[in-house]
Amino acid sequence: MKFNLVDDPWIDVRTADDEPATVSLREFFRRADDLTRIAGDLPTQDFAVLRIALAVFYRVLWLRDETYDDIDIAELWNADSLPLDEIDHYLDTWRHRFELFDDKQPFMQVPDLATASGKTSGLTALVAGSPGEGALFTMQQHIESLSPAEAARWLIHCHAFDISGIKPGAVGDARAKGGKGYPIGIGWCGWLGGLTIEGRTIRETLIHNFAPPENETPDDRPIWEHEPLTPAVREGVEPEGPIGLFTWPIRRIRLHTNNNAVSDVLISNGDPVPYWRQRTSEPMSGWRFSEPQTKKRGSPIYMAREHDPARLLWRSLSTILPDGGRGDKTKDGDPQLLPSSSLDALANRSVFQTISGYAVNLRATGIQYGAQNSVYAELFSDGLTFHPTLARPDSPTRQYVEDALTRADNVARALGSLGGDIALASGGDLEPARSIAREQAYTIMGQLFRVWLPSVTDDNAEERLVVWTEVIRTQISNAASQLVENATPSALAVREVKGRTVSAGSASLWFLKNLHDALGDTAIDPDQLDQLDPQPPQKEAR
Repeated sequence: MKFNLVDDPWIDVRTADDEPATVSLREFFRRADDLTRIAGDLPTQDFAVLRIALAVFYRVLWLRDETYDDIDIAELWNADSLPLDEIDHYLDTWRHRFELFDDKQPFMQVPDLATASGKTSGLTALVAGSPGEGALFTMQQHIESLSPAEAARWLIHCHAFDISGIKPGAVGDARAKGGKGYPIGIGWCGWLGGLTIEGRTIRETLIHNFAPPENETPDDRPIWEHEPLTPAVREGVEPEGPIGLFTWPIRRIRLHTNNNAVSDVLISNGDPVPYWRQRTSEPMSGWRFSEPQTKKRGSPIYMAREHDPARLLWRSLSTILPDGGRGDKTKDGDPQLLPSSSLDALANRSVFQTISGYAVNLRATGIQYGAQNSVYAELFSDGLTFHPTLARPDSPTRQYVEDALTRADNVARALGSLGGDIALASGGDLEPARSIAREQAYTIMGQLFRVWLPSVTDDNAEERLVVWTEVIRTQISNAASQLVENATPSALAVREVKGRTVSAGSASLWFLKNLHDALGDTAIDPDQLDQLDPQPPQKEAR
């Protein structure tokens, strides 16, 4: 059975006409101007597959001069296409390592992987959306087989995001005891708060996410340029840079075939990742200072900063973007948070008019794991569209967007206080009602913010802030009126609670004061409020 990822179609994508298509790795690059995004089975799968393509892209650019120093991003951006001759040459050179079912060196697998008992893992261990223990969610009731294309995508996803826990112990793995492989941790991408900067096309997305490390090394190579994997751990081998991390084999895997389909799989332990020292190598995640790891290692250690599924991306935006050193510091003066190097690169490149003139979509992707990281708990995927100048800490866009976020927080607190006071006036509990009303405000403003943010540029940021202010004033005032209207009759009477008097009437007055404190005086004639549009008409893309 033959299936080669270079020339056989396996990457699910969307075209410029928003039509679904499935392309090979070579076609993915050749049609990069006609394809808009990867659109596979899960957002985490899309993230993992993109990193395989990025490994090729990084490697091709490095091989030009065996350095990243001479890469001209503006020239790359303004070119008619990607460097297709170089990409084709590279793919032709390593095509033999992309055979999915090769007898000696199958792609990201071990050909003779086996357990002493003959036990396998089953396809439910490979497909994150299948039923069974640790499933992320159920896409289908039962999986009897996978096509080669499906198996390739889930193979890559497994290396990137696999759960921890006990695995079947492989023959030839000295770490296995009693037929069991004991936990070595989750896939590397599972540690990340994954961030992808998406352009209008795949070509733009590849360039936006090209953020070479400061300390490059010729040893940073993809897994297919290394010796074929065996069941044993590769002693003394660590990721040497982004390419190594993009293709890191956290597992030893063997796909079993039957009648031109994949019918079973064995998944055993592979190479662990020293997760505490990857900040300079991993470009697609933000970072947080770790005091426990710093004490343990004796030097400042930053861990990948995971996404919080309870907090949507727009509310975390200020802490994700580069802050120019203005953020919170540790007691020793080290930054508490560091941005992804991809966003740092976007900030630096936003000075180029050809790049800053077109909005990007920041896609946040990650998985929250359950007990002992041995089960999937929740998938996180969210996105925000904005102009690249927002990534630059000193830009007008950034200044006014941060002001807009501050106003949103204050307005949410105002509505929360109203909800809590009405609950007290009704004889209920303050905190649950306050929390519900506050989250209602964030829900309302979150929808508005997603529409408003792409309209903000350095040229119009101040006037767009005025629009934002008046739109949320109107919408949250409407929500406040609804809260008062829905109050129980008992809330209309004055009630004394813990030394203070509350009623629906006094709560309304306090809300108006808090709203004014948050937003100031109305800057637009009330008769014009109906004409406000959080997003003005946009110029058509080039």
